[in-house]
Amino acid sequence: MTLAGSNGNRTRNAPWQQGRCAAGFSMTELVIVISILSVLAAITVNAMNQYLEGGKIALTQERQEMLNRAVYTFAQQNYQIVFSPMGDNAGDELAILRTLQYRDPNSYRAKLGSPYIDPRYNPGTSSSTKDYRLQWTGKVFKVLEPGDSGSGLLMNFDGTDFTTPFAFPPDFQMAGN
Repeated sequence: MTLAGSNGNRTRNAPWQQGRCAAGFSMTELVIVISILSVLAAITVNAMNQYLEGGKIALTQERQEMLNRAVYTFAQQNYQIVFSPMGDNAGDELAILRTLQYRDPNSYRAKLGSPYIDPRYNPGTSSSTKDYRLQWTGKVFKVLEPGDSGSGLLMNFDGTDFTTPFAFPPDFQMAGN
């Protein structure tokens, strides 16, 4: 039996370690551990993709509800917005959005609760079938998922669609009159 140690500590080596320094993992053990971790990582990444897609759907539906709540609130305070969809052009969605964001600068003419949508919400538009979009149907907004054709307000999932407030021109005309 031999005594070995470092820094003055005396330890007793097990019989199978005599004549050999304390070693880490063998190459076989290392390959097995890396293989197991790789399989677990692949399973996790696949599960995360499903959660990410579910999150996108939930956020798009929440944004649709936000816009439609604003349309209904606007109708209670002003008039019902009836504005014909423009087909492959997203100009109708932007016109409705700006109407919902507008607050008359004259405090005597400003409607209760306006603006009905945060004026910092400035989404882009898209007609790509790869994007989530919000399309105006004539009375409310609906969700266009990837694969659906049509144009609408582009859903950004990174928050870049909230920027500086939109500056309304002095002669702004609300849509749907």
